[in-house]
Order: sequence, then C-alpha cells, then structure tokens
Amino acid sequence: MKKIFLLLFAFAALSCSSDDDNGVVDNGLKDPYTGSVVGSWETVSIWRDDYIILLDCEDENLEETSYLLTFNENGSFDMYNKCTEAFLGTGTYTTTGNVLTITINGETGKAHMIDHLDEDQQLAFRFTIGDGGLFYGYEYRVQAVPTE
Repeated sequence: MKKIFLLLFAFAALSCSSDDDNGVVDNGLKDPYTGSVVGSWETVSIWRDDYIILLDCEDENLEETSYLLTFNENGSFDMYNKCTEAFLGTGTYTTTGNVLTITINGETGKAHMIDHLDEDQQLAFRFTIGDGGLFYGYEYRVQAVPTE
C-alpha cells in the first residue's frame, strides 16, 4: 500500500510540473500577453493609483503623456508624442514571456503585458516590475495603429 501511495504521489507531482512556462511571469494578473509587439501602438489611457485617464489630444494637460511607440523587429523602437508628432527618441526593447523591458534616453522600465486584445486591439503595459524606473507605477493602455 505504501508503494502505491508513493507511486501515485510521484505521478501527481510530475503531472503538475511544467516543462516550459514560456517566460510568463506569475504576477496574479489575468491574461498575460506573450505575442509580438512589433508594429505601432498609441497610448489611449493611463492608469495610476486606481484612477484611469483617457488620453485625448484635445486636452493640453494630457499631451505630455500621449505617446506613439513603433516597435521594430530588430529590438529597437521609436517614440513620438502622439499629439504633436514630435520625435522623442529611439530606444531598445526586449520581451520575455509577458515582460516588456524598454530603455530610452538612459532610462529603463519593465512592464507586465496584459492582453486586452478585443475589437479595439488593446494591450496594457503595467510598469510595476521592480521598485522604480521609467514609467514606474503606471499602466498604459495601448492600441494597435492599423498599417496602411
């Protein structure tokens, strides 16, 4: 009986383990996104401290936080002000599972990518990994910009 119990326990332990977690960080967030970010994404809202703000270029106070990010296949990205179209710089990025790491102008930020891909084609970049850095404490909701 003891041998059967040990055999069942070993089988249960093996069946619960995962050989490949695809780099998904277990952060308690629903729907981690592990797909490609290559392409252009514009910020549509920003969230901090349980408060969400829709980013609208009509509001002069929001121009500073409205971005267009173009992620290239070679690991670089370009950042623009979405409202004024001013070029803000070129940086680098990596994705590992659902973690996006961006570096621009000497600053680095890490975000959990959360899948909100519905008819609006939206993702959330939640910059809360670590204890500081670029955009730390903010969640940007971004929307895919259709290619022409």
